[in-house]
Amino acid sequence: MLGCVRGPSCATAPPRLRARHEGSAENCSSARRSGDDSPMARFSAVVALSLVGLTGCSASIARDRPAHTLVLRAWAGREPPTSERGAAAARFAWRQVGRKYCWGGLGPSCFDCSGLVQRAWGSAGITVPRTADRLASVISEVPLSEVRAGDILWWPGHVGIYVGNGWMVDALDTPHGVVLRPAADPRRALRPAGGFEDSQHAAR
Repeated sequence: MLGCVRGPSCATAPPRLRARHEGSAENCSSARRSGDDSPMARFSAVVALSLVGLTGCSASIARDRPAHTLVLRAWAGREPPTSERGAAAARFAWRQVGRKYCWGGLGPSCFDCSGLVQRAWGSAGITVPRTADRLASVISEVPLSEVRAGDILWWPGHVGIYVGNGWMVDALDTPHGVVLRPAADPRRALRPAGGFEDSQHAAR
């Protein structure tokens, strides 16, 4: 599936994910030969993938069909640049894809959703709260149109990291673990202090 849609650059992905990403291209080619390759068909495939396991860390996550503003923005080539710290948080999240989910997990072998976010931003030198509720109450919100790699995507009881180009990484649940998937529109988008300051400095 990852080879069928525009994802984060294989060149910047961790080696074990790069092999998985590149290996998916052949499966995608077979699908294109036998099925519909129209933009609507590809977008439908992305929607189907993002609907997998939307229960996440908490069963309180809305079960409505998610919108995909960030995916469509990436396809249109309007992805904004991020800060050094945002990029570091995104890289950390990338490297955890495939690890197990465990309640209260802070790594390295398993994570829960907010534990992954805390460790990702910790790797960038920024301390953030431990729970999804505290993240939302303490960290500044940014408009969805300004979301960039490293930003925190928040729903009631669940969080993930936006890693750019329309993709997110989150510790989803026990069956799926830490996954890379198309980014559904969050209830809120959050950017820790420091990530914002870096991005402003980079723009000067």
